[in-house]
Amino acid sequence: MFIRVTGTPNSPRRAVKVVESIRDGFRVKQVIVQHIGIASDESEIDKLKQLGQEFIAHEQLRREDTTRQLPLFDETLKERLEVIQNQPAKKRGRKPLTRLEDISDSDTGMIKNVVEEQRIVDGLHDIGGHVFSQLGYDKILSGKKNIELLRDIVLMRIANPGSKFKAQRLLANRFSRTHDLDAIYRMMDKLFPKIGEIKAKTFQRAQQLIPETIDILFFDCTTLYFESTDTDDLRRFGYSKDHRFNTTQVVLALATNSDGLPLGYELFEGNKAEVGTLLACLNSWKNQFNIGSVCFVADRAMMSEANLAALDASGYQYVVAAKLRSMSQELKSDILSGENYGATLIGDELAWTGEFSWKKRRLIVSYKKSRAKRDAIQREQVLNKINKTLGSEGNTQKLITNQGVKKYTKTDDSKTVMDEVKIAEDMAWDGLHGVITNIKEASHATIISRYARLWKIEESFRLNKHTLSMRPIFHFKTERIHAHIAICYMAFAVLRHMEYIVNLTQKISPQFILEELMEVQSSILKDTVTGKQYRMPGRFSQTASKIYKAFNIVKDRHIKAIVTQ
Repeated sequence: MFIRVTGTPNSPRRAVKVVESIRDGFRVKQVIVQHIGIASDESEIDKLKQLGQEFIAHEQLRREDTTRQLPLFDETLKERLEVIQNQPAKKRGRKPLTRLEDISDSDTGMIKNVVEEQRIVDGLHDIGGHVFSQLGYDKILSGKKNIELLRDIVLMRIANPGSKFKAQRLLANRFSRTHDLDAIYRMMDKLFPKIGEIKAKTFQRAQQLIPETIDILFFDCTTLYFESTDTDDLRRFGYSKDHRFNTTQVVLALATNSDGLPLGYELFEGNKAEVGTLLACLNSWKNQFNIGSVCFVADRAMMSEANLAALDASGYQYVVAAKLRSMSQELKSDILSGENYGATLIGDELAWTGEFSWKKRRLIVSYKKSRAKRDAIQREQVLNKINKTLGSEGNTQKLITNQGVKKYTKTDDSKTVMDEVKIAEDMAWDGLHGVITNIKEASHATIISRYARLWKIEESFRLNKHTLSMRPIFHFKTERIHAHIAICYMAFAVLRHMEYIVNLTQKISPQFILEELMEVQSSILKDTVTGKQYRMPGRFSQTASKIYKAFNIVKDRHIKAIVTQ
């Protein structure tokens, strides 16, 4: 607050007011707090200014008394008024530099007694903790301590994923939150029977947030490996998508909506065939959620007659990638014939689409010039590697386990050479992609656009595997393995919901959101003479301010005394 004197050009009278600058979004506006009076000459203006200073002192002390903020030092009205009166008048231009001799002895004595004890991260718990509660995760376990511990472990999976021991140290060192390591494992044991509730709350939150988008469900699977070769009912050897065939693994099936918000997951034994996970998930989710009439979107790994027949029988719609090259010879000839295609606008790109019949289902094939160019580049890279592998001798020993090389070669008289016929056959499929659907009344562009969003779940697996480090898994008890996956799933849900809310106003990647929140910090200060502790928030960026605004959270930027109970 400050005093402003205003007037009009044709009048000698001057108005004295107390004015305050208030932030409105990203703008600062000035509002009148109190009208002090009207003056006719300089002496009256000085008197009104004195009254204005007294009002400011009273108002500042009143506001401090009515808030929870504790002042650093107790002040009387007279002392506060002296501080206001002794403030130099603001001048235009750059502020003068403060010299050492300008600092009074009392100020230096006060400052030199204050030391920084710790710097802690506020942003992740402010925003991530808010989303954690919105998802209903704070109601899963009973007891305040268990809830705080679960929230901290979930947020540490986002901040710096690693072992539970690493999370414990990080919480103490960077977040000023101490937990016993055994308490963390006990909490995981309590979490295991609540996994069904976690899945239900996650689905319900997505349905509440955007109910109109639950009509599309994107489905995919991945594998998560252990740093172990021990097997049991869950940990098994199987086909590894991480190429870790010498370790045991589990299979994770995940479903999201078109915005990447998680809708459900299931964990299977490591040797579970990917094609069989869809039916198991479908039966489980029927009992857990009211998924209603949805459209399943999945890649070609789910294209089995059993899966499609089960979806048909259940009344669900689906869009599944087709294995075009495994079709009958007659159908492949029709697909490769340009006479069966017409121009279609898909998004902003012109494509050629054609419709065929496959086992009484719609087979929609599209051709895009950009996809054809990408296919040609990828094949050229493979052909260059083949030439390098074969060398001038055409050594077949190098090709024993290289199926990618054998795709374009042939062997005559113990010498391997490039097969131009195979290369030409492969070129004929450049730019073509097919999907199978049971949706009767929908345009080609609509069906293909639905499948095009499948990249969102592929990105979700990258977030889980890399950003959240869901694997490798170091637990060996079945209950702990399930609890670990559940914690990672909760962290993924918190991260996705943060991204969704923020992206309603500005496009920021999940990784950048985390970076910004980790920079929102506070310093814990201690007066070495009095022993009192204070918490002083640090500065944070405009991007971080936008993130807080997206959640309607106001960040307190004032220093506060830490009151110990």
